[in-house]
Amino acid sequence: SDYENREEISEIVRFKSTDASGTGDENWTSFADYVQRMKPEQKSIFYISGSDEKNLRANPLVKAYTEKGFEVLIMPDDIDDIVIPGFGKYKDDFELKAVNRSGSDEDLGGDKEAAEKKEKEFKPVVEKIQKALGDKVKEVKLSKTLTGENPSCIVVDENDPSYQMIQMMRAMGQSGPDLKPILEVNGDHPILAKIKENDDETLIKDVSEVLFNQALLIAGMEIKEPSEFVKHLNNLLSK
Repeated sequence: SDYENREEISEIVRFKSTDASGTGDENWTSFADYVQRMKPEQKSIFYISGSDEKNLRANPLVKAYTEKGFEVLIMPDDIDDIVIPGFGKYKDDFELKAVNRSGSDEDLGGDKEAAEKKEKEFKPVVEKIQKALGDKVKEVKLSKTLTGENPSCIVVDENDPSYQMIQMMRAMGQSGPDLKPILEVNGDHPILAKIKENDDETLIKDVSEVLFNQALLIAGMEIKEPSEFVKHLNNLLSK
């Protein structure tokens, strides 16, 4: 079976990548090549899967990882969400981790004490956003990866099926579950400052909805209520 032959298959599959060797129409890279380029302390092979290569490359999580010096494999085919989890690890040494799944940021390092302090500082902000979004999200978290101009992103719980997997199930006539994503927010972004010291529930709702829906768009996921998104966006633009 393919599972029994996964080690052999893992040596012949090729991928697009944020590295130059996997960028461009004719360029592809392998797990073996990736491992050769890994940072000395790196323990995992990072990847992102979806349905559009251009969108995946523009994903703020990919940018965050590459800015820290980590290469990310780009997997734009729907079948990748079935094949890659089957590998589990490459050569039993390197775990395959999707950057758009919760928990993948554990390998990024950084000052844990500073991160915990910041998480405590922004806990009231996170709780405001969580309350405003209600059951639209599984959780709201302060991101350990987002930097710069990106205020928010979507990740999926490590135990949940991916958005692409659910879409495939529904396309085959199966009743795929409703996905409740995790919203991560960038504490350094000016948008978060708007609600950090503000208790205006209308403003908090507007900001929260825009943070959530723009993150869905960037992740290539469906916005269930486009008119509501536009309403909240217009509210902010008019202030």
